[in-house]
Amino acid sequence: MGNVVRALAAAAAGAMVLAGTATPAHAEVWNCFTSVNTTTNVAGALCASGFGTYRVAAKCNSAHYPYTRTIVGPWVTKASTEQGKWSTASGDAQGCHVVEAWTQFP
Repeated sequence: MGNVVRALAAAAAGAMVLAGTATPAHAEVWNCFTSVNTTTNVAGALCASGFGTYRVAAKCNSAHYPYTRTIVGPWVTKASTEQGKWSTASGDAQGCHVVEAWTQFP
């Protein structure tokens, strides 16, 4: 019986240690919008609700190899008490034409 109690106590202590080092819950943003402006050749992403980090990713076509690639904008962080910020990526800066955009999350 003593061995069982010690084993249970050791298991409980291990569980408490693991609980103390558990990864915190991830932030979540929603109501995210993406846009592609073919006139300025810029893709953008904006999240309007929640809090957390996001960025724009865009499909960018080129006449040179690689003919299609993904370009990304900077990571932006939205606080729950603030409006979201635009993350933008320019096709001109990458030598390609933006044709599609989506939002990426870490």
